[in-house]
Amino acid sequence: MNTTSIKKFYRIDAYLVLCHTLLLVIGYGLWKLYPHIKTKPDMSGLFFMIISILGGFAGLIMLAITLPRLDRSVRNLSVNKFILALLYWVSSTVIFVLFGISKFFFNNPLVLLIFVLVFFSSIYLSVIRLADMRKKDWLILSGIFGAIVLLFFLPEL
Repeated sequence: MNTTSIKKFYRIDAYLVLCHTLLLVIGYGLWKLYPHIKTKPDMSGLFFMIISILGGFAGLIMLAITLPRLDRSVRNLSVNKFILALLYWVSSTVIFVLFGISKFFFNNPLVLLIFVLVFFSSIYLSVIRLADMRKKDWLILSGIFGAIVLLFFLPEL
C-alpha cells in the first residue's frame, strides 16, 4: 500500500480542521469582545439545539449513503471519515453557538447559514467528493431529502 495514496484522502481534512479551528477562534473572540447581554429570558438555546440536531440527522443520512462508496483499499477510511464528520458536526455546532450569542448575530437568521455552510461543506469536501457516487445514490439522497421537505412544508401549503 502506497502512503502517498493514503495522504491524498486526508489532505482536505487537514485544511478543514485548520478552517474549523480558525472559525472557532473567531467565534470565541466575537463572544468575548462583543457578548450579547441578556435582558430577559429567551429561547435561543432551544433554537441552537434543534438546528444542531436536525443538521446532525441530515449529515447522518448523507453519511449512510456515501460512506459505503469510499475506496475500500485504504484501511479504515470509512471509520476515520465518520469520526471526522462527527468532529465537524460538533465544531460546527460550537461555531454556530459562538457566533449566535455574539451581539452582531443574535436573533439574526443569517447565523443559520453559518452552521449550514460550515457543516455541509465540510461533509461534502471530506466525504462526498471522495465517494464513488452512482446516479442511483444521488436519486436516493434527493428522494430522502425531498420527502422530508414535503413532510414538513406540505401541510402549510
